[in-house]
Amino acid sequence: MRQLLTTVFRFLLRHALQFLLFIVILLAGRHLLAEWREFQAISASVGILRAAASTGEQHGATLAQAASTRLAALEHASQAAVEARLAKVQAQRAQLHARQAASLFTLPLPDASQLAGHARQEATRQVEIEVLAQEARYLGALQAALRGDDARQLLARRHREHVQAYAALQANLQQQRQLELAHPLAAHLPGSAAYGQMAPLEQQEERLRLANLDAYQQYLLQRARTSNAVRPAPFAIDTPALENALAPLRQTIRTSEARLAQHWLARWRAPVLEVIPMAALLVLSAILTPLAIKAFFYFVLAPLASRLKPLSIAHELRLDGAGACPPLAPQSRISGVAQALLLAPGDTMLIHPAYLQSSPVGTRKRTQWLLDWSYPFTSLAAGMAALTRITSSEPASVTLSASDDPLMEVSVLHLPPGAALVFQPRGLAGLIFHGQQKPAISSHWRLASLHAWLTLQLRFIVFRGPVTLIVRGTRGVRMEPAGQGRSISQAATLGFSTGVLYATVRSETFIPYLRGQQALLNDRFDGDGVYLYEETPRHGKQPGKVGSWFEGFTDAVLKVFGI
Repeated sequence: MRQLLTTVFRFLLRHALQFLLFIVILLAGRHLLAEWREFQAISASVGILRAAASTGEQHGATLAQAASTRLAALEHASQAAVEARLAKVQAQRAQLHARQAASLFTLPLPDASQLAGHARQEATRQVEIEVLAQEARYLGALQAALRGDDARQLLARRHREHVQAYAALQANLQQQRQLELAHPLAAHLPGSAAYGQMAPLEQQEERLRLANLDAYQQYLLQRARTSNAVRPAPFAIDTPALENALAPLRQTIRTSEARLAQHWLARWRAPVLEVIPMAALLVLSAILTPLAIKAFFYFVLAPLASRLKPLSIAHELRLDGAGACPPLAPQSRISGVAQALLLAPGDTMLIHPAYLQSSPVGTRKRTQWLLDWSYPFTSLAAGMAALTRITSSEPASVTLSASDDPLMEVSVLHLPPGAALVFQPRGLAGLIFHGQQKPAISSHWRLASLHAWLTLQLRFIVFRGPVTLIVRGTRGVRMEPAGQGRSISQAATLGFSTGVLYATVRSETFIPYLRGQQALLNDRFDGDGVYLYEETPRHGKQPGKVGSWFEGFTDAVLKVFGI
């Protein structure tokens, strides 16, 4: 019952958490979608408003040119023509002011084209109103100037009339003074001839004074009526005022741009767009550079290495290659899940604790921290540390098996005196030597060999007999004769006798190497001797596909040191 309740609870909890996760994902997706739509709408509106402003500017320039042409033709027209054009302009302005913009709150909602059309119409309407207003002001000034010209002409006539009336009055007064000088008394004595001449002059003087006074008053009245309006200069469009007609639209654009700039998508979009070319170049380089390097290694360096002289460790050590070869087993497979061997009195076994399955109670066991204190780094890197040292004063049967890996098999390889084997310590589970005589282990660097550099195995570790090696390998260990030439994957190679001619050969096909399914080079063995390999290698099985960069780096370092 308890198990049933636990199962049900886990089932409900798991699906409840999935339900909550789906809710969070849907809400986040809805929020991001809304943010994206808002960003797109603001971007579209900014583009529409900019296009409308550009259209308004172009339309305003066209209208300004047409208005300049029309008003240039009216500069010398009659006052009636000017008044007719002014009335027409005022009617057009009233019509534009009365025209209402179409409502945007309709169902269905207007699309981008309708919004763009509305913005263009409003921009052109504002520009047309401003151009007509400037034209109306100019026509009003021109009309006032024309009226002022007529008034000034009448004022000049009134002035001439006053001058003539004044001149006639002065002429009459001059005649009267001459008559008084000629006849001082008779001019004022009734009945005399001089008086007869003076009386009509005095009567005429009265009429002339009235005429002069009337002409002067008419002149003053006309002068008061006459304005000082002058003829305006040729019409020129007021560009700042015309641009100011689009000021609300530009203010809306600035507001939308500021809102767009504050949006988090806009803040991220500019840096992303800025680094996209470099990122694309880096991705392209990351794709093409390994291909180029692999092609160079496969078609240039690997064929060159295949034509080089093979290595002979026996020649370097001045050994007899045939005599240094360990005995060949009747079957190539020399391993098994478990191995039972007899530990002779005086023999010492160094074994990894994970491979010691059973041993007699009477044997003496203690810990040996390193396989060989002369090679501490090699011992530690190969995992041959904290070993179990077993000795016995009488024959002891010891069973060896891998307790931590069901795919691992072990084999026992006897190296007689004089035999030498190049071996990678990673395949070593332990060894047996007689008495206090330590196993002879030596290392040999090959820095001048292109084979070594291409395979990154610059050091070869040699085990010399008499010694018994306990070898481990995944799915089994095989030992085969080199003969007339054998090729094997480098990842599978465990070791080879010193009499073997060791070389590298390029893998047969390029595509598997390019895809990382095969290594660039395989090991090749020729001549008299044997080589060992594990059936299913784990180390370097897929070159370039390591679990992590650090793991790949450490594998390369261990390979350099022949481990």
